[in-house]
Amino acid sequence: MPAIDLTRLKEQSSKLIGYFDQPDAFLHHLENLLEYYTNKTLRLNPVTLNTNLPSYKTPLPVMRQIESDLEKLGDQYPTSAVNLVIALWEANYFEARLLSAFLLGTLQPGSAMNLFTKLPDWLYETRDQAIKKALLTSALARLRRENPQVLLMLISEWLQAPGPKTQTWGLHAFIPLIQLLGYNDLPQFFQILRPAIETVSPTTQPDIQDCIITLYSISPSETIHFITEIIQHSGNQERMQEFSRLFRGFPPEIQKELDLVVKQIRIPSPKIKQD
Repeated sequence: MPAIDLTRLKEQSSKLIGYFDQPDAFLHHLENLLEYYTNKTLRLNPVTLNTNLPSYKTPLPVMRQIESDLEKLGDQYPTSAVNLVIALWEANYFEARLLSAFLLGTLQPGSAMNLFTKLPDWLYETRDQAIKKALLTSALARLRRENPQVLLMLISEWLQAPGPKTQTWGLHAFIPLIQLLGYNDLPQFFQILRPAIETVSPTTQPDIQDCIITLYSISPSETIHFITEIIQHSGNQERMQEFSRLFRGFPPEIQKELDLVVKQIRIPSPKIKQD
């Protein structure tokens, strides 16, 4: 099975990037490049094997080289970059959409704001989990670094939405932001996350667990205190049962602390009205 010739790959990628300001030509040469490596590498180390989109099963080194070359151009040619993000998305195959999300995440937030307004539509139409993850992580990379408060506002809107699908978007986007900002922003994190926990559903439960585990890794005591407050204000047995299901997905050390909390809190059973 032949190895990838890195010198040749760099030359091919450099030629592709020469069409940065010509979306149609870029897409044509991108497909030729991906087809070349599909044939030559016998699909060695593909970027993914689990997608419902058409895919060239491109080797990771090829995708990484293209991304590395794309990353350098967004600041220099923002208008061309925005046009290419849209064209790559509309190409509607796996590698093109991954590159669309990646390129969006390299743009200055001011240049990309119109594209961010497209995110809900793109997320709604996306069934592929890897593409959805890219939209909620890679595509938000520069906004997360340079304008975290704007991203927090967007996440807050998603987490207050009535639909669990929209809440899952916010939860996925929230974790890397929590990891980036850390301890000093914990009070704000708790405030933003609270509506999603109070309305936890089977759909949002795994992502809420991941968020809480991330918060716990930053400050165990404050995270337990935060969950304790929510439990105390839950007010009914039904909600307590939902919290119990949520707790079962936590690591043992968190479960142990929460078990102690639950034992200390007595939620009254609903009163039965007498005729």
